[in-house]
Amino acid sequence: MIYCIRHTTHFRYDKPAYESHNEVRVTPRTSPNQRCLSFDLEVTPKAAVLAYDDSFMNRVHAISVHPPHDAFTIVATSVVERLAPRPSTPLRVPFGEFLAEDAARSAQHFEFLNPSTFVPFSERLRKFFWSARPAPTETVVEYTMRIVRYVRDQFEYEKDKTNVHSGVDDILSAGGGVCQDFAHLTIGLLRLAGLPARYVSGYLAPRPGVASDYADQASHAWIEVLLPGAGWTGFDPTLRSRTTDQHIRIAVGRDYADVPPLRGVYRSAGSTGDMRVELSIQRDGEDEPGVVRAQMRNQSQQ
Repeated sequence: MIYCIRHTTHFRYDKPAYESHNEVRVTPRTSPNQRCLSFDLEVTPKAAVLAYDDSFMNRVHAISVHPPHDAFTIVATSVVERLAPRPSTPLRVPFGEFLAEDAARSAQHFEFLNPSTFVPFSERLRKFFWSARPAPTETVVEYTMRIVRYVRDQFEYEKDKTNVHSGVDDILSAGGGVCQDFAHLTIGLLRLAGLPARYVSGYLAPRPGVASDYADQASHAWIEVLLPGAGWTGFDPTLRSRTTDQHIRIAVGRDYADVPPLRGVYRSAGSTGDMRVELSIQRDGEDEPGVVRAQMRNQSQQ
């Protein structure tokens, strides 16, 4: 399936901004099940743009605008071919056997097994893990799928319960959250169990004629788990399932702190700024975009 994606971020300031420096991560990743066929970044006003890959091989564009400006717009346009996930059969390794190689796995995948900014190994998280810890005879893939479903079954999808700065303790306290929160909590439980798990940001493309409960979100989040015999495998805690060809990968990291679509700073004599985010995803051959979303949760400029 080929998707045409247009992601627009527009800022307007009460007084002119200047010396604006930003990082954006909006380039779709090329991977075994996905190809980025084209990508274009348009910035207004004219800016200095430098592209590079971060430590997780996400494509980053550093954008700098020095002269005063009343508005600032970033438009990312991409064409992505998304393939159906390749069939894989993870090895049915019991947890007792899996943990025997814990030391070697910890050395190789340290960053995806340890606490991170939004996934601290807090006392609250450890207590929650204890209620859902793996049994020695339970296989790794069985436990992973159980936790993916367990997290979503325990918490409601509620947009106003948390915010972009929320970590695992916040969703545990609030009793609800959004895709970012479900991903962080699932990652925390899997890491405590000894399973390497990483955060994935991207887009959830719509099915034609199917309404989505998440249609007001301009980005989506899920996880990937390193399964024996299958490698990094995608799971979507929000949907309680494996990832599909609807999931368009943008960036991966330890948690949201590594992959925000936009992060930046600017100077201004003003005190407020308005931000609008719009996303259009259109299947190749369709006359109308499959979805148009607007939200302000996953971007920040200070």
